[in-house]
Amino acid sequence: MRATSNRDIVPGIPSAVRLLAYLIAPAIVALACSSCSTFKQQPPDPAVAQRLAEVTAIAGPTVNSFRFWRMSSFEPIGLSHMMVFTTPRDAWLLQLDGPCRGLDFGPFMGVTSHMHMVSAGIDTVRVRDNPIPCRIMEIRPVDTARLRHIDNEKQMQDQPDLDQPAGKSGG
Repeated sequence: MRATSNRDIVPGIPSAVRLLAYLIAPAIVALACSSCSTFKQQPPDPAVAQRLAEVTAIAGPTVNSFRFWRMSSFEPIGLSHMMVFTTPRDAWLLQLDGPCRGLDFGPFMGVTSHMHMVSAGIDTVRVRDNPIPCRIMEIRPVDTARLRHIDNEKQMQDQPDLDQPAGKSGG
């Protein structure tokens, strides 16, 4: 019978294999941790920051919940805010618990609710192809009449002036 030393943790496995496992295991852990941090800090997009400022300015005070029968449309604002329209006249600004992967380009998303109520701190936004739900941390009603006014003004500013011939200036 052969005596085993303390180094023989698993009998029958050569020490070279154990050494390799000790070297590879930390690398695998580091790789796994780095893959979790897919949201690198990037400078904020000025258009997103402007839209968030516009919507925040016309949003009411924070509420705990809102009635939710269906979502008629939505507008992602960056990765951690979203505007949900339950009717053309009822909109809600949702602040999420952090960056929500796929929110800015996901064409399919849903909002959880309980008994037709969406509640802050309980319900989540779910984005297709993102297995991790994004928790709703804050809900604010949006003044949709003022929102339409802001959007109409922006559209008029983007329209070329049809009274002036192109390439000529008055004077």
